[in-house]
Amino acid sequence: MVLAVMGITASAQFYAGGSVSLSRNWEDNKSHFSIQPEVGYNISDKWAAGLGIGYAHNYANSIKVNAFEINPYARYTACKFGAVSFFVDGGLDFVTFKAKVGDGPSSDAYNAWQVGLKPGLKVSLCKNIDFIAHMGFLGYRDNDDFGASAGMENPVKYGDKGFKFSCSTEDLSFGVLFNF
Repeated sequence: MVLAVMGITASAQFYAGGSVSLSRNWEDNKSHFSIQPEVGYNISDKWAAGLGIGYAHNYANSIKVNAFEINPYARYTACKFGAVSFFVDGGLDFVTFKAKVGDGPSSDAYNAWQVGLKPGLKVSLCKNIDFIAHMGFLGYRDNDDFGASAGMENPVKYGDKGFKFSCSTEDLSFGVLFNF
């Protein structure tokens, strides 16, 4: 049994890294920033499993939001052309956040979540370093009704409830992974 565990971990393909995203809408005075370290394990050439934990900050119409995110996922590599791979992450993302309107006090904590697919691209820069990019989302989103009584829109990126397909800069992120 010890030899089996040693054999599995000896050929292990662990990775660590992270991604950042930034978007700005000058016309509507909205911005978003997030940083998300991640760790994962390559199960095979096609499958990987990982976990991202991050921080996000949003600003929209004098509403400032600070959020904590956790994102477990399974990654399927659909096709590979030399150093370039196209993949899809399927996972459940959960975020808890507090908002602050103007100079007022922070709100109670609110929650939002999504389950779905996020397409991505991976470029192997060398044996141990990969560049990754995600853009888009297809799945279901839900959240607490932040500010509904005050007529405010939900400022977190999981703001729209229900089934969603999007391909916008709000869903764009870039990152680097280091393979061990």
